[in-house]
Amino acid sequence: MVLPLEKTFLPNKYLGLSVEKPAIPDFVRKAAEQNGLQEKPEVHISVMVTKNAMQMWHAAGTEKVQSVEELFNSGEWDYTFTGEYFLHERKYTRQDLTANGYAEDIPEHTRRTIVQKVLLPDLPVFYARVNEVLGISLPVPVPHVTLFAWSDYAPFRTRGIGINSTEEFKQFTKKRLVA
Repeated sequence: MVLPLEKTFLPNKYLGLSVEKPAIPDFVRKAAEQNGLQEKPEVHISVMVTKNAMQMWHAAGTEKVQSVEELFNSGEWDYTFTGEYFLHERKYTRQDLTANGYAEDIPEHTRRTIVQKVLLPDLPVFYARVNEVLGISLPVPVPHVTLFAWSDYAPFRTRGIGINSTEEFKQFTKKRLVA
């Protein structure tokens, strides 16, 4: 069992797990180079980001934030890296930026990433409990780490693309990478 290095709970923003950087196969590095992506200096598993985070914090209000934090901290969050790698691309329109909580001065842009899927058994359990406690229905995202990134908007050059559900994971997949 591999446990995260650190849990990050930032109310109104983000829930995540800092993890050890996995070994990156040569074929993945080659795909990153061919697509002009930069290796991320750190890796993490996002438990809740962007749209999901905004909806959760809105539903939680100030009175239930502690309940969400307790649910998050109660998980062991053991994880296992899989051998599955994907090239993603997401074009952020003004509508997407607004829906994901970005400031109005952030321009429309495109991001690309290479991600590695992760097995994270506590993730669906956490979402089920949050949905029950808050009376909402957030979709469970596909757990992964972002290994490489690129954006045509320089300040976001090493950011992930913000995946909130299985549907978004499929929607933004340009290609599954294989050796």
